[in-house]
Amino acid sequence: MPRPQDYTVGVEEEYQLLDAVTGELRSRARYLIAGDWADALKAEMQEHTVEVETGVCEATACIRDDLARLRFTAAVAAESQGLRIAAAGTHPFSPAEGHGFNPAPVYQELRQEYRRLAESQAIFGMHVHVGVPRGTDRARVTNVVRLHLPLLLALTASSPYFEGRDTGHASYRSILWRRWPRTGAPPRFRDDAEYAALVRWLVQAGRIDGPGRIYWDLRPHHVYPTVEVRIPDCTPRLEDAIAAAALTRVIVAGAAEGVLDDTPLPDPLVQTLLSDNAWRASRYGREAELADMESAAPRTVTVAGAVLRLAERLAPVAEALGEGEELARLPELLARAGAAEAIRARVRETEGDLGRVALWLADETVVGAGMDRRARLRIQETV
Repeated sequence: MPRPQDYTVGVEEEYQLLDAVTGELRSRARYLIAGDWADALKAEMQEHTVEVETGVCEATACIRDDLARLRFTAAVAAESQGLRIAAAGTHPFSPAEGHGFNPAPVYQELRQEYRRLAESQAIFGMHVHVGVPRGTDRARVTNVVRLHLPLLLALTASSPYFEGRDTGHASYRSILWRRWPRTGAPPRFRDDAEYAALVRWLVQAGRIDGPGRIYWDLRPHHVYPTVEVRIPDCTPRLEDAIAAAALTRVIVAGAAEGVLDDTPLPDPLVQTLLSDNAWRASRYGREAELADMESAAPRTVTVAGAVLRLAERLAPVAEALGEGEELARLPELLARAGAAEAIRARVRETEGDLGRVALWLADETVVGAGMDRRARLRIQETV
């Protein structure tokens, strides 16, 4: 059975910066970072975004503590500037273009190459890094993990609104991200050497300047000895983020330990079905029906059915890693509305006031982080 120290986990989250009164997206990241006493906030390409990174953890209980602390820290820094933070895949109504752009040379180079794609980048994701034992062939691990990526998107989907309109999608962020090159699920690799050969070819041919420009939903990280999962939306509920991190960790460990297998389907079918599954997860979220990648014959499976089947199969791995309680919470998580459905419900409750919806997202982001405004309001009402 796997050991916790062999499958460490870390999480990155990207937060929106909102006007504390109107809920509009604001480009003030440099001011938050300059006043960040904890040195926890990092810049991103657009100045309406700040990023945080947890430590390297041996359990998602540590991730929960770190993310709660980081959300609190970011929220305090934002309030000092008359702002709020929000964890969601897209902003409900602010235009995607016209925001401040990071002047750092690396981002200006991206702006020059990608032009409007870079200038209209207004999406906010969550990345999960899972360490693997030394000597593990990470490319082979990704062959298995990629089959389950749409489930992680469905569980975290939190971007139904974009530029003031209901997109019809649970995760429109993932649709916007697909505009970039080298995105989506990675192909199947024989081994790490074949993946390294691809990177060398791309670099030597001048297609990319380094492996960090491979933007797949899953990749062997080029700096850390991890497998990096990049498909989730940044999601407002802390508990949803923890669940996604725990499930990601257990999937990676299950793949590396041989508990989970690659699909019996040939490559052309796999790439097409993975793309279709990702699209359906972005469109329907937790209500999606996906192609069953474990079946040699054509059939579908619901998101809930696939997640619960996976949790049952991975239960021994989860117990060994100290994630048994987290996986046991998955039925409860699946039984309630996801973030996209909750956002739409809030739009109905506010009769379409998207400013109030954005500020509600900011409230949701800090629940469990020590700044629960809803709890304070309840206390005030009883005084």
